[in-house]
Amino acid sequence: MSSVLLRSGLVSSGLLILLFLVLSVVASSGDRQPSFRACLKACVATDCAPSAPPLPLFLRALWWTCESNCDYKCQRTLTIAAQSQPGGVVHQYHGKWPFVRIMGVQEPASVIFSLLNGLMHLRSWKLVRDGIPVRHPMRQWLSVFVVIGSWSWLCSAVFHTRDFPITEKLDYFSAGFNVLYIFFLGTTRMLRLKTWRQTRVLAIFCAVPYCLHVAYLSLVKFDYGYNMMANAIVGLVSNFIWFAVAFQAYRNGQPFWWKPAVLIVLTDMAFSLEAFDFPPFFDALDAHALWHAATIPIVTQWYDYLVKDAKWDSHLEQQRKD
Repeated sequence: MSSVLLRSGLVSSGLLILLFLVLSVVASSGDRQPSFRACLKACVATDCAPSAPPLPLFLRALWWTCESNCDYKCQRTLTIAAQSQPGGVVHQYHGKWPFVRIMGVQEPASVIFSLLNGLMHLRSWKLVRDGIPVRHPMRQWLSVFVVIGSWSWLCSAVFHTRDFPITEKLDYFSAGFNVLYIFFLGTTRMLRLKTWRQTRVLAIFCAVPYCLHVAYLSLVKFDYGYNMMANAIVGLVSNFIWFAVAFQAYRNGQPFWWKPAVLIVLTDMAFSLEAFDFPPFFDALDAHALWHAATIPIVTQWYDYLVKDAKWDSHLEQQRKD
């Protein structure tokens, strides 16, 4: 059984490393097209003239400007032209595919799937509060996880609604905090930490590097490669910790010991969709959106396992006392 867990860990590690290598070499090409630059120049000269009518209110409400609207219109014009030609190439612009926006929302599919992921976290609040004994330490940590998970997916939805430096940072920093907290949860469970006094050192160990990480990206340089590598490393370590939790559960006779290992592999497989970047289906569904869609059922299964695991742990504690 331990060899199965080891192979699963190596698979997930390989997937994340492959993802990092592939994304490191992908760059957008549409920005450099002479046709795009010419279209943008002509649009700004026409649509942004003093006599031109203002943008609709729903676009201005999401901070679309005349210039950014021209950018979008030129992306769509060139994309439609490319799609109408046999073998036409659809380009990325500013690091993104030219999605069809809906009511000013830049990436509607990713927004919907992000909100659904957050909803899965929120729906788990009652499961955590009612399903785990009050005195079990995982009850409070999973309650915090509901809040962090909901917040991180809300930030993701905001970022995909409108891509600005501030929304991008909120998305990246909240996602990184979510990854780190999953590491914290796994370590707490693996070491059977029961009180704040016991978990304080681990919390400080997680909080200090995270604060330094955010400070560096905010104040020194927003380095995409470094941020991705940092999250990948924490994610890999977290994976092996959860495999260790599964092994401990197997040793304790837990009938569903295999579930965290399977969920880790499924999560990594969903995440690896990013490595197969392709022009979006129906101008809306790209690999990133499909990744967000794939994690929706996984979230509910994580909570299902963690609540059952806490109940099983309480059962073992009661057996020892008896």
